[in-house]
Amino acid sequence: MDRKIVALSETAMPAGDPARQQLADRLRDAITEGVYLPGDKLTERELCERFAASRPSMREAIRQLDGEGLLEVAPHRGPAVRAIDEAQFHELHEVRVALQKLAAACFAMRGTPEQMDAFALRIDEFEQALVSRDVPRIRATKHQLFEAFIAGARNEPLAAFIRKINARLGFLWASSMNHPNRPAESVDEFHRLLDAIRERDPEAAQAAIVLQNQRARAVGLHALELFQKRRASP
Repeated sequence: MDRKIVALSETAMPAGDPARQQLADRLRDAITEGVYLPGDKLTERELCERFAASRPSMREAIRQLDGEGLLEVAPHRGPAVRAIDEAQFHELHEVRVALQKLAAACFAMRGTPEQMDAFALRIDEFEQALVSRDVPRIRATKHQLFEAFIAGARNEPLAAFIRKINARLGFLWASSMNHPNRPAESVDEFHRLLDAIRERDPEAAQAAIVLQNQRARAVGLHALELFQKRRASP
């Protein structure tokens, strides 16, 4: 690889305001972790209560996530989590692989030992969550695992793009863990990725993340089909 590539105020808040950004991040995390699923309709009142936010602040957060493609806001109907079909799943997955390959190479080239240790800790926590079979815990620990992964790349614009893609596909994560042999496979894949990163081998790190995504694609697609059938049933 080319190494050269590598609480809130009631008043309207300016773009870039940390409080507004934190609120948008928390709402995005809730979508990533499956608290809100594709097609779910949201109400400002419920969101404000859940996140202890004012309506003006929540409207700004909704507007931001609408711009990111995570929410869609229909006139007179309010916001809803954007649905995803099979074609969109494949498109998002292609982008996700490309972004994660770059993140893996960047982590291997410039991640700190402390970031590598943090990634290893998150892998262990994810493995323990799988043993517990606690679905909310699985979702949360895998989200934290990927946060540790993208932090190691030390590229905030890249991290922001990966978060957006993960938020669209995150509801499939825990479902995929019910697939036979997938939990053990997933843990092994992350350990292989960690080993390549510790060896400072960007090519091996990219190969590990590609393998992880190849296996996850088939399982994720199956989970999407089941999800769509459940939503379509009366």
